[in-house]
Amino acid sequence: MNVATMTWPNWLPRVLWIRRVCPRCNSVKFKPGELHSFDGLLGMFALRPVRCMFCWRRYYWFSIRGVE
Repeated sequence: MNVATMTWPNWLPRVLWIRRVCPRCNSVKFKPGELHSFDGLLGMFALRPVRCMFCWRRYYWFSIRGVE
């Protein structure tokens, strides 16, 4: 099985674990993402939505601080 050909399902959130770098375009510039209906549930696990400023892909990352 070739892992490179596998794609991430669209219904699963993409989480940036350690490096806050967009895996698609290698950008380090993000802005807060718009809230979706399930973001409240993910917020209980300290996951915050962010959006890449260049390719507009939506990700989540861990945040211990509250929403600004």
